[in-house]
Amino acid sequence: MRKFIIVEICVVIAIALGFWLGRITSPFNDYAHYYENADKAMVKAQQMDSPPVSFDEPDKSRLRKVRAAYRAVFDNYPDSRWADDAIYQLASRLPRTDEEGFALFRRLIREYPDSEYADDSMYAVAYATYEIARELQKSGTLESPTAYYDRALALFNQLIATYPGSVLQEEAQLNAALCYFGRGDVSIALSELINLKMELREHPIRYRILYVLGDIYFQQQDYENAQIEYLNVADSGDPVYAPKASFHLARVYFAEGLTKETEASYMEIKGDTEEAEAMYKEAEAKYNQAIDGYQEVIDDYSDTASGQDARFYIAWAYEKTKKYDEAISHLEYAIENYPDNESATTAKYYIGQLAHANGDIARAIEVYQNFADDPSHDYDSRLQAQYRIGKIYEEIEDIEQAIVAYEKFLIDFPEPHRLPEHESRKITENYVQKLKSGDVDEE
Repeated sequence: MRKFIIVEICVVIAIALGFWLGRITSPFNDYAHYYENADKAMVKAQQMDSPPVSFDEPDKSRLRKVRAAYRAVFDNYPDSRWADDAIYQLASRLPRTDEEGFALFRRLIREYPDSEYADDSMYAVAYATYEIARELQKSGTLESPTAYYDRALALFNQLIATYPGSVLQEEAQLNAALCYFGRGDVSIALSELINLKMELREHPIRYRILYVLGDIYFQQQDYENAQIEYLNVADSGDPVYAPKASFHLARVYFAEGLTKETEASYMEIKGDTEEAEAMYKEAEAKYNQAIDGYQEVIDDYSDTASGQDARFYIAWAYEKTKKYDEAISHLEYAIENYPDNESATTAKYYIGQLAHANGDIARAIEVYQNFADDPSHDYDSRLQAQYRIGKIYEEIEDIEQAIVAYEKFLIDFPEPHRLPEHESRKITENYVQKLKSGDVDEE
């Protein structure tokens, strides 16, 4: 009986000792210094975060420490004035499409609805969701982007309704309209944007609205209205959107030229040669207008992304007017000076096409061979370049060189082009043997 009493006394003492030790060591029980300690924790986090890190910070050790410091603030001091700040700062240092970031932003909205960061947090989740929808749409994945557009739209509308005085109101309204467009409700999107265009005509966001309207009209092949909106932005001199609008205005002229050229081809088929000739002249005028537009962007905005893009795109307009030397010259300059531009790789291949069209067979073959031998390019594009070399030799009836090119094709590219209907798939060992025997059927 005495043993049990001793054990019980020990247990009671241990519990009491643990209780008092907990009171001594736990930061939560030091209520007299709760807010002072919260201030110190936040200052420490901010010092560690100076200069501010981002989620792509190369020093991963520092990034982890900064994140941990902010988490310590809102975990240990959830009732302090710094809790919402710390949540927002931590969430901002995670990729915007990261689920953990979403959870933190939602926590801030739920637990600190009066925070100065609440509207920003809701906007962050809405915009990230919108970006996911756009990426799904671009990638052509089987996953439907519509559900993400719907979620983003609901969040943008919630922000508009919940935070009427927010500085993000106009951005939310614009992005809500873009959600309608993304999910295919073009008429609703245009209606919303036209209303915003009128309501916010004195707001700094107005040029972005006009630019977005121009983009939608352009995608809908409503070139007349696209031209109007782009012109309004280009003439504004807005430092962000004027260069973009000027570039896209030139694209409108080029697209109009393609339309006229298509109409001319249709007239030719019908036998109306006089009307076809008139249409071709109109198309050429549009292509020249596009050249002038691209050149204006190059001259006025050479240090912008639009100025770089114009260097590449002007070549397409020059090709349409059969000014191949000018087209090649622009592409060579662009490739050398803007090697990281997304059009640079395509341009290298395109020079081969232009040289071929210009009758410079040696140059075309040289360009295609350099492209085909460059492992930095994607497999199918390299395969196609090697195929084009053999095809050119066939066209000029240099069968011996065509055989050499096709044999290299079969060795370097054992896997066929991913498209089943691609013309290069006819090049087989059997085809090469027929070439050697002169037994290839005329196409």
